[in-house]
Amino acid sequence: MDKPESSDSQKQILFWGCFIALITTAFAFVGRMFLIDVWKADFGLDEAQAGRLSGIGIWPFAFSIILFSLFIDQIGYKTAMIFAFVGHIVWTIMAVSAYFVSDKATGFQLLYWGSLVCALGNGAVEAFINPVVATMFSKEKTKWLNILHAGWP
Repeated sequence: MDKPESSDSQKQILFWGCFIALITTAFAFVGRMFLIDVWKADFGLDEAQAGRLSGIGIWPFAFSIILFSLFIDQIGYKTAMIFAFVGHIVWTIMAVSAYFVSDKATGFQLLYWGSLVCALGNGAVEAFINPVVATMFSKEKTKWLNILHAGWP
């Protein structure tokens, strides 16, 4: 038995959920980059450590998009969404916790590994929002994907 098509209002709700997920990803991504200099001062980081913090927020993002895209149909969109949500929550907890540990090296490690988790979550968002929107609006993919990605800047 075929599933009934989603109503327009259901599509719009799902679309705006994807849009908010992308905005969250954008803020996580750019927010981290703006905080690098703050973390350098707060945790006494040298340029190499600051560079590692910058990099760990970028390459796992790309890796995660590719990895999730390969397996998204097998694991399901809901699983990817939950992974992304948990990744953002874990990142937030680790970043805030970095300020409550007495050892600056441990604080750096919390920021570093939290950034990795955040980047993986960011990639998971990209891996599920694009096919969801393209599938829902199959007759107007370009239009809706462009509207969706207006949330990135």
